[in-house]
Amino acid sequence: MTTILVDIGNTRIKLCTVSHDGTFSQSQAIIHKNKDYLKDIQHVWSLLPSPSTIAISSVTATHILLEIVALVKKNWLNIKVVIAKSSSCFSKLTNAYPKPETLGVDRWLGLIALQHYYAGNSCIVDCGTAITIDCLNKNGQHLGGLISPGLGIMKQSLFKGTEGLVFAQQDATDIGLASSTESAIYTGILYAAAGLIEKALARLCVCDTLILTGGDAALLAKHLDLNLMIEPDFILKGLSLYCKKEK
Repeated sequence: MTTILVDIGNTRIKLCTVSHDGTFSQSQAIIHKNKDYLKDIQHVWSLLPSPSTIAISSVTATHILLEIVALVKKNWLNIKVVIAKSSSCFSKLTNAYPKPETLGVDRWLGLIALQHYYAGNSCIVDCGTAITIDCLNKNGQHLGGLISPGLGIMKQSLFKGTEGLVFAQQDATDIGLASSTESAIYTGILYAAAGLIEKALARLCVCDTLILTGGDAALLAKHLDLNLMIEPDFILKGLSLYCKKEK
């Protein structure tokens, strides 16, 4: 039977399905700040075969999670609903946080996928609304992590805190020492994020495998002098692993 996976982030909701043999469908992203986002989800679900389970992770407002769970129940009365939560351990993975429930569930699911697919000295960087960096050692011990504003928040905060700048919706395309304010800001925030990632890996952990995920992963990867792999749906993969253990 099919399982629906739903990852509710700070900006987007990502959805996909995974079959009993572990085959993932192509993920779809829906912006939950749009007032009709539930209609968009309903349209996606109307095209699916009846699932046996739905697994949900959420780091945003509780009312969005409740609205989606209500939509699930409206579509499928007897479906099993699994809500992912962070914990002190998962299989061979150990959480670094003394209060494990305070680790963002998206980070926890990323670590679950990291330990499962790339066990060893490894690191996951989620390049979304926030940039999060989390490291594992070869024993599956989470070493801790870092959180920084993502590219969009960096840009917005600069415009909000600086008089005389007009916010530009479109990013500049040229990188380097700039001859326009838009390009100067664009390069500045890219290099700030890239510098954070490179310095964290150089100073704070031994990393044999680096995974980038999140909406800005491909963009940031172009500006990192590191060996890395991009996994666009890594949190959903972690959610699938979590769901299997909960069944």
